[in-house]
Amino acid sequence: MSLSKQSGNSEHDDETTGITFVNEGPLFRIYHVVDSDQEHSSQTGSVAIKVLNDRFADDKDTSRLENEYSILNHLANRDAAGSAIKKTSHHGSNATTLEWIDGITLKEWIRKFHSTRSLPVAIKSDTDEMKSIIMVMRNIAWSMVDVHDAGISHNNITPEHIIINIDDSASIKFISFGSASFLAENNELSNAGARKDLAALGYIFYEIVSGKSPLRGRVNQTVTITTDCATDMELEPKSTREEEHDGGEMYISAVEVYSALLNKLPFVFVKIVMALIESKMTAERYHSVTEVYLLLDKMMSNPRNFLSDKRKDLYYGQLYFPSYKLYDRDDQLSKIMNTYSQMTSEESSKMILVSGYSGTGKSALIEHARPILKTRNAHIIYGKFDQLQQAEPFFAIIDAFNGYFDKVKKGGPEYIQRIKTAIFEAIGSEVGVLTNFFPRLCQVLGSPVADPVQVDSQQAQNRLKYLFKMMIGAIASPSSPLVLFLDDLQWADSSSLDLIEAVVTDSEIKCILFAGTYRSNEVNNAFPLTRFLADIAEKHISVIKIELENIGREAANDLISDAICKATLDSKMLADIVYRKTSGNVLFLTQFLQSLYAEGLFWFSLDTESWEWDYQGIETKTIPKNVINLLTERIVRLPVLTQHALNLLSCIGCACAESTLILFMNEIGQNNTEKSNDISERENNILLALEIAVAEGLVKKEGSLYVFVHDQIQSAAYSLNPEHQRGPLHLQIGNSILKNVPIGEMENVLFIAVDQLNRGTLSVNREDLKETIAQLNLRAGKKAMALAAFQSSASFFEAGISLLDEYCWDKMYELSLQLYGSYADAQFCIGHFDEVGQVTAVIIKHAKPLWDGLNAYSTLIKALGSQNKLRAAIEITCNILGELGEHIPSVLPDQNATREDLMRSIRLFAMMTDDQFLSLNNISDDKKTMSMKFLSHLAIYCFMAKINYVPFVFNRMLDLTLNYGVSNESCTALAMSSFLISDSDGDSRASYRIGELALLLVEKLEANEYISQVHANVYCARSWNEMRMTTKPLHHAYKRGMEIGDIQNAMLSAQYYCINRFLCGIELPTVEKEFRYFLKQMKEYEQIAVHQSTLPFFAGGTKLYGSFNKSS
Repeated sequence: MSLSKQSGNSEHDDETTGITFVNEGPLFRIYHVVDSDQEHSSQTGSVAIKVLNDRFADDKDTSRLENEYSILNHLANRDAAGSAIKKTSHHGSNATTLEWIDGITLKEWIRKFHSTRSLPVAIKSDTDEMKSIIMVMRNIAWSMVDVHDAGISHNNITPEHIIINIDDSASIKFISFGSASFLAENNELSNAGARKDLAALGYIFYEIVSGKSPLRGRVNQTVTITTDCATDMELEPKSTREEEHDGGEMYISAVEVYSALLNKLPFVFVKIVMALIESKMTAERYHSVTEVYLLLDKMMSNPRNFLSDKRKDLYYGQLYFPSYKLYDRDDQLSKIMNTYSQMTSEESSKMILVSGYSGTGKSALIEHARPILKTRNAHIIYGKFDQLQQAEPFFAIIDAFNGYFDKVKKGGPEYIQRIKTAIFEAIGSEVGVLTNFFPRLCQVLGSPVADPVQVDSQQAQNRLKYLFKMMIGAIASPSSPLVLFLDDLQWADSSSLDLIEAVVTDSEIKCILFAGTYRSNEVNNAFPLTRFLADIAEKHISVIKIELENIGREAANDLISDAICKATLDSKMLADIVYRKTSGNVLFLTQFLQSLYAEGLFWFSLDTESWEWDYQGIETKTIPKNVINLLTERIVRLPVLTQHALNLLSCIGCACAESTLILFMNEIGQNNTEKSNDISERENNILLALEIAVAEGLVKKEGSLYVFVHDQIQSAAYSLNPEHQRGPLHLQIGNSILKNVPIGEMENVLFIAVDQLNRGTLSVNREDLKETIAQLNLRAGKKAMALAAFQSSASFFEAGISLLDEYCWDKMYELSLQLYGSYADAQFCIGHFDEVGQVTAVIIKHAKPLWDGLNAYSTLIKALGSQNKLRAAIEITCNILGELGEHIPSVLPDQNATREDLMRSIRLFAMMTDDQFLSLNNISDDKKTMSMKFLSHLAIYCFMAKINYVPFVFNRMLDLTLNYGVSNESCTALAMSSFLISDSDGDSRASYRIGELALLLVEKLEANEYISQVHANVYCARSWNEMRMTTKPLHHAYKRGMEIGDIQNAMLSAQYYCINRFLCGIELPTVEKEFRYFLKQMKEYEQIAVHQSTLPFFAGGTKLYGSFNKSS
């Protein structure tokens, strides 16, 4: 009850009791009572007392009071009404005590609103006036929804019976429920009361916008109120008022309403009012007040577009599909938001996968979530995989993080410094790996960074995963959570998925949400994504799964209503046809509407300034079976040059930079349609042609990037080429890019150019051109190897090999050797060991001399070792060493003599001073350099299969070091010899000394790739009294090993770090925590042997810790 006191009426005021008269109507009078002592049990500290005027009122008047009390009790938990507290009496008259409601009547609000307007002119949609009006109307409709949902019809809604809270929210409550009744449980509009409420709503809307009462003049029409108060006037018997809602003579006619509103409001709004009040318009009658509310809410969200009085300018010639609106996806959007909220509150990491058919709105869902998440402090990193750019490794990830670092660069000095410091602290000296990977990171770091340590291919892959994870962990924080969105995972390369898997399976990474989308119906066992999903499931990673289907019929109508700026009532017939033909696939639906417009079955009428259509023509129209055919039909109606530009753009993929387009578009004509010889003119014409595609909604411009709005549009544009012409076209594009790329920028387009050439190699007949393309594939493959993208590199090497003929080893020996050798390395890194055997067999067969085949032998030996074929690996290694002049006996004559030989060599080194040792020259004999490399292989496999040979192998390595000079492998020989003799009686000093020399040599040679291995072997060999001194270098060895990808030695260092900390008496709670952390890492990195050998020490520490806790 919202009532405001009127003073000066002593007849009714009783200030001694806190009762103040407010208002009097024909049947009731209202008092305001301050209830500070809670005598009336009020919630707000005030109540209204509603009193019958006649002490001897008849049963009918009394029943109104009784009915209101009953109805308000039924609505007790509803926002749309106040509450009834109790029945009472006042000076002998029946009364009801009601909760006081603050605000003014809608009647007073209307008067005030229109009194502030200088002229009674049309209300424009783009003003605050219209926004205020729509908000009030929407809130009234919402309150009516609330009442009807409770099963009540008001039956007497007037501006005097609506209370509006005049704060920013303009919330609404209804009063005067004396005439209210319960609705039947069937359809809402089968109830006369509900229909009466809707009709009253129409007249109320009319009065709000016009400022005039819809009633013809009558006595006691309203009670004049001079202050901001609400009346509670109950109307007189049915004959004078209730009939008005049924179209009696008291209301002005529908024609008068139409005439009064036309030209003063957007027409769509006029239609709403008319549909509400004109009972004869049965075809356009609203089925419930909910429909009215939803339409008004839609207007409220974007009044300028939906209610524009300039529709002709906005929509003539094109349809408008609002990008800000999401249809039928509220539950899915809530799931994303809830997952993000859980991630931030728990400071954990989360993973979401959105799947569904093409065109169901997966990307739109992600796009819609992005701005909402930004308001919640999320830093969004977005990337999209591309079917035609799969050859470019890490394409989407590199593009996504380059975009992120661009935003960081614009974030101000403090933000840049915070990100810079976090990355440097987390990654250290190997940050150069990431600057090579993400070029834009250089802009953030500013100062030059050191070149990364050169490591073998497998270590490079491990290193990239580790450093990428460390970077993610550094930039994600509780104050700046990270959200990584990657679209179209079905096109992701395996290297990218490996990086993603490394992040989502690392329990130490916090405050990151990964969300990916993919087409579930297009993924089979041949796709890398299938393996990725299986690995995630096998590792029991929690995944929030969202499966999207086509939108429903009502949502489709909502979308079309927005697109044509008509009420859903007006668009329903069109929506029904379109939905039936497209099944609610959003992409299909929107493109079908576009095709209807292009064919003249759907048009914008200048006469009515609205969209119209040929219902019968649309009904009988046959449509293609899939959206690509529909899109193709649309594209071929465009100008020829626009078709040509779209076709060329589609050959690159879903997106292409303008600078890249210019490299080839100028040179590729389309049936001589572009006759200009002026390059700049041709360039301008092509870019203008693309602007037409942008205007048609097929392509969007993002900075200097042209992007297809949907990849199905790209597929449709690509399908314009007959299959037999596609290869030559790709070849022409690749050649043009290479020909026109500026000097120094070749690396920026290398992957794109080579991929284009590879798609056209079937049409290449010239041997010299094949050789050129093969050389380019070698170059691209090596670049991909440097990025640790082994699958992509293997594809490039394989493409290069396919261009070689059976005589290639005679005609192009060096190129053949490099392609086959690199291909074998890439296959080894991928784990395709059978393929390694086949490729290395070809190399070994053709390599002349043996020297040229040594790298292939090395790869083959490592592949055999990885398959646990240790004896085969040892046999081949011994054979190669024999060819290099290092004879390895099949049987050792005397193991004790062998060990004594090793000790003799060790003592020779141990007697050297630092200066003497450091004065040793680097090895210069290439043959001995390769011998050291293969002896290093042999040592590894002998440790596992022929342990008695280990002293012999290390002794030979130390002899070569003494006689021919030092090499990187000398570091390994010294460190592992130190470990090997550390448990021998009397040899601890020699063990210690050559360990020191190993550390010195690593530093001298800058053999950083050996740091972890050397530290692990040297410091785990120290005596008991030196254990405390070893923990710091061992932890450094662990960290360095992880940074350079030497996982095995990093985990070995971690093992001895924990064990030595335990044995030298570090506090048990600290030790137990460290054991748990590193054991978890050992398991995650599948270092099973180290994990198993560490467990007994952990168990001992845990048992001691438990006993200590019990005793204390």
